[in-house]
Amino acid sequence: MKSKITPFAFLVLALILTAGAASAQSGQTCGGIGGLQCPAGQGCLYPSGKCNQPDLAGTCIAVQDPCPSGGPQICGCDGTTYANRCAIATAGVRPDHNGPCTQKSQASTDVDPALDTFLQSLR
Repeated sequence: MKSKITPFAFLVLALILTAGAASAQSGQTCGGIGGLQCPAGQGCLYPSGKCNQPDLAGTCIAVQDPCPSGGPQICGCDGTTYANRCAIATAGVRPDHNGPCTQKSQASTDVDPALDTFLQSLR
């Protein structure tokens, strides 16, 4: 009787470990102070509008290779307009805001708007 339970217990344990390993890669943390990299086939997607935050961490998302050409454009903190979420995640660039980059975006000035106002008041 004991020998019949043992193989069953190993089967259940194997199923639990396999399911845990598959979900461990999906949504894992990337970037941050350690510069953590995503597994192959994934890119690091950072939160939007946090261009000046040091050691910002993101989340690994699945990306297509190559990325599709369509979709909503995203302005990166580097001042480049990316074709979509896949493109910016693959590049590992922080998104500034949805839509194309403009002259007035934080990405192009790289200065906090409140700080910019204060500095202009000193002139």
